[in-house]
Amino acid sequence: MITFNVLRALILLLLPILIFLTPLPCESTENHDYEHRLTPLVPSILMNEETKWLLNALEKAHFKKLSIKDTNASGFLEDFISNLDKQKLFFNLQGVRNIIHRFEPTLLTYLQQGNLFPAFEIYEEYRKIALVRIEEVLGKIANDPPLDYNVSFVVDRSDGPWASTSESLDLVWSHVIANEFINEILSHVDENETLDVSVDYLREKKKDATVRLVKKYKRWMKNILDFEAADVQEMYLTTLTQRFDPHTSFLNIKEKERFDQAMHNEFVGIGAVLSDEDGFCTIKELLPGGPAEASRELEPEDVILQVAQGEGEFVDIYEMKLSKIVELIKGPKDTLVMLKIRPIKNASSIKTVKIIRDRIRLTGNLANATLHQLKNNEQQINLGVIELPSFYGSNEDGHKATDDVEELIESLKKESIQGLVLDLRRNGGGYLSEAVNLAGLFISRGPIVQVKSSDGKVRKKFDFDPKLSWDGPLIVLVSRYSASASEIVAGALKNHRRAIIVGDKSTHGKGTVQSLLPMNTPMNFANEKNKKSAAKITIQKYYLPSGETTQLTGVASDISMPNVNQYLPIGESDLKNALDWDRIPEVNFRRPHDEFSYTQDTLNHLITNSLQRQDTEPEFAHLKKNINWFRDKREQKEVVLNLASRLEQKYIDLNFSKSLTNEYNLLSDKSYIHKPLVLNVVKELQEKSLEVRGVGVVEQNSSNPFKKPENLDIRLHESLRILSDWVNHISHSDLSPQPGSTADL
Repeated sequence: MITFNVLRALILLLLPILIFLTPLPCESTENHDYEHRLTPLVPSILMNEETKWLLNALEKAHFKKLSIKDTNASGFLEDFISNLDKQKLFFNLQGVRNIIHRFEPTLLTYLQQGNLFPAFEIYEEYRKIALVRIEEVLGKIANDPPLDYNVSFVVDRSDGPWASTSESLDLVWSHVIANEFINEILSHVDENETLDVSVDYLREKKKDATVRLVKKYKRWMKNILDFEAADVQEMYLTTLTQRFDPHTSFLNIKEKERFDQAMHNEFVGIGAVLSDEDGFCTIKELLPGGPAEASRELEPEDVILQVAQGEGEFVDIYEMKLSKIVELIKGPKDTLVMLKIRPIKNASSIKTVKIIRDRIRLTGNLANATLHQLKNNEQQINLGVIELPSFYGSNEDGHKATDDVEELIESLKKESIQGLVLDLRRNGGGYLSEAVNLAGLFISRGPIVQVKSSDGKVRKKFDFDPKLSWDGPLIVLVSRYSASASEIVAGALKNHRRAIIVGDKSTHGKGTVQSLLPMNTPMNFANEKNKKSAAKITIQKYYLPSGETTQLTGVASDISMPNVNQYLPIGESDLKNALDWDRIPEVNFRRPHDEFSYTQDTLNHLITNSLQRQDTEPEFAHLKKNINWFRDKREQKEVVLNLASRLEQKYIDLNFSKSLTNEYNLLSDKSYIHKPLVLNVVKELQEKSLEVRGVGVVEQNSSNPFKKPENLDIRLHESLRILSDWVNHISHSDLSPQPGSTADL
């Protein structure tokens, strides 16, 4: 085994040798062969109309009722420059001041006229200096920069100051390059290689790092060159809208289509997931039941070379921006698209594939369930878990979150579950109406949420449907990522004492409601494809039945568990221009006497048991060790630009990480056995997928459908134990208040 001192000496001896290695070939910084692509971007007449429409919509519809005249022009301009240059690597302080000095006096006039001239002028300046800088960096990468600086470097420069001069920015870049070289070398080092390091080994690692960094910076240059006028408009106007609040944004036509797809979990296309691999459009996945899979002519890793609409001319898509390729392949339902393919199974051939576009359902984003079996006082009990990724919905016959969750509850009830976990840890929100309807699955009637508009009027939203889908023990599992509609459901069920909230200390803290307003300008109506851009504007704040808003504070868990999330800036309170916390009067409401709820004694009992396990069970000791390590790493804002020191630290980190992984793997046996339950539509698409691939439907082995998961989900595992305790603790005294009593809201 080589010692750290010997290792350090070896690297220091090697560095002079590395500096004189023959540079790998790269583009000359003298050629500027990108200049033929530098056609100035200019705004369209439609963009002018959209800008004026947006300003009018903001002033009339936004909750704050601010005037555009109240906008701080200097702050807005600096925000826009920061959004272009997030790490402050291209502009220096004087450059930023020059831009502000030039445009601050007339900025509001330009905006009121719908004139995007400042946006495009600033972007052209950014593009020019960024491309020149990246070319310089490519030359420095090829010349093997020194990696033995005895200085520290702040990795994240986003919150730091702008470099004061061009010379100081040059110094920053020398440190950036050294840090990226070290990172590339370290990213391909494992513990075994570190123990057996040699001169040849490090030389090869640095050669490989050079190749990877050249590719990385060329991709960066390509991304800048691919930026379109619509992208400049979207960034500029969203910078403006986020001066009002962080959730108000402008959506150009492309962004509006992406938003609709995410909310509805469906789109029209061929059903393939694409990626850009060194300029080639590569198929990464065929979606089950989609026309691409049904064609039986495409496989993952096939390369798409050209695209044609119907029987028209083919368009070469090599090195085309991926979003443009997607736009070419998507189209109206029941229309033809032709693809020229280089198959992965025969890379020397090219074939033409004809596909009829169809509606694609994104089943991977729908609700799903698992049935868990565990022992409770030597008795086997069944507990259900439903994971809901978002509160999706549809204006037509598509899927709605409430309907899907209700279907899964019915499936779980057939399995005789005695308790249910609703997992909202990764649920960032969705439709307000779906949140109200879904909460109503667990109460017979009552208030779900209060909504206050900018005029101060408050509307109360109730569940009036007496139907109950589940009237037993219920846990809502949350995290700091649970936001908006998730917080409405968690908060309402907590107010009703209907569900116990478990997870991070609190949820995200987004207590605002946005409305999507299509841009109804004359030029939008003239669009032959009937596609419109839109504005997503904060129009209301919502409050729980108790009168408290979740804004900033979120919904506090009844039983919390440690998590790295508490050390991450991912909450609403971490966002700029977030609305304030406040409260309104609570809703006076009498709960039905026969509705299931929990008592404070029951909750106290469950808290005590959980805290005892968190103090004694090995998985929580592992979790706390992991969190402490993560927190310490996060607090290290600087890194040393010295390969020998970083390699030494890498070895220490690898060994600690390896010990954590081994420790975690030993915990997997604690997991409860479970089996998945899916929606009928998912079953249908899975069967269709097997059919089109010529594979028979495999019947599930009914004698042993349960399996242990490969990894222990510590927070879900503890939630199931809490639920098991609750089932065991239930008695007649734990049921709802006596007839005539008032609900504790």
